[in-house]
Amino acid sequence: MKNKIMASLKKTQMVSLATCEGDQPRLRPMTLIVKDGRFFFATGSRDDKTSQLDNNCKAEFCLLIPANNNTGYLRGSGKMDKVADQNTRKDVADWAEFIYAYWKEATDPDFVLFELKMQQIRFMEPGDMLENLLDW
Repeated sequence: MKNKIMASLKKTQMVSLATCEGDQPRLRPMTLIVKDGRFFFATGSRDDKTSQLDNNCKAEFCLLIPANNNTGYLRGSGKMDKVADQNTRKDVADWAEFIYAYWKEATDPDFVLFELKMQQIRFMEPGDMLENLLDW
């Protein structure tokens, strides 16, 4: 199942990303970057989600999977780690070129790269009524 899930993902795709602000969930569209089997999100140092993740590193994304007249989903949850390694930051920025539309260089201090250390995936095929749970 893990290989099937990874094969279905593109290098970038729009997802809904949930974080927490105190006891209030916060949800927003974000670009999920998939590189070498790892999951990344790029944001700015002053964005609300950055401070939310600094206070509570748990996050979850949801990717809708439409097919025919049905919709399934992929939900991934885990802990977000800030990526400090400059080689990784540059590799991901070069892979997901849209990053350079927001930041000129991968070394820009306003560019924050998070890696979602996946703990669990919930997957429901379009048309199914039950989801599959995978410990990642």
